[in-house]
Amino acid sequence: NDAVLKNEWIIVSAHYDHVGVKKNASNDSIFNGARDNAIGTVALLQTAKFFGTNKPKRSILFLAVTAEEKGLLGSEWYANHPLIPLKQTVFNLNCDGAGYNDTTIVTLIDLNRTTADQLLIEGCSAFGLTLKGDPAPEQNLYERSDNVNFAVKGVPAVDMAPGVKAFDQNLFKYYHQPADEVGSLNMRYIEKFHQSFVYSAYLIANAKDRPTWKQGDKFEEAGKKLYGK
Repeated sequence: NDAVLKNEWIIVSAHYDHVGVKKNASNDSIFNGARDNAIGTVALLQTAKFFGTNKPKRSILFLAVTAEEKGLLGSEWYANHPLIPLKQTVFNLNCDGAGYNDTTIVTLIDLNRTTADQLLIEGCSAFGLTLKGDPAPEQNLYERSDNVNFAVKGVPAVDMAPGVKAFDQNLFKYYHQPADEVGSLNMRYIEKFHQSFVYSAYLIANAKDRPTWKQGDKFEEAGKKLYGK
């Protein structure tokens, strides 16, 4: 709803595929993927629902991608065939996670990479959650979610996920397992997480300044090339 900022686009994204149906050591062959990534697709839908009645200054594209589990193929295709020119796309807020084992935090594996950090911190604290960074750098998580396909093109991109303090048994009990069912979720925490995600998107969509890569970031040069700065 802003005469100038409406020409800047934010992509809110999440992948909706999971690993499907396959035999395993349990009697359940259906992998429901409640954590990975029904939480993300609901975040996408809730954000779209909110902005349907609360028009932001910037324009927003809601992007549900598939084939993430096959190698980030859906987001890769979009990044190579964008509906909106990528030079007009100023930020990607992605939602994808392996699960959670800390209900006091939100995980942003890309913390300290873009100038959107403070807005994301504010978005989480409004609902009593603390934004934390990558809990396991050795896992190379940034390169394993759809956000990376926008980052390599130069678009500042982050992945906002439920709280992970460590890659431990509490996480792997559900990660890519049949046990990852909706009934196993802490719904009060998930509600606060989704509220934080939606509010963070709102803050970014209405901020005076567009987010950028921080100086020295791996993708800073790609951003300068894309936006001509």
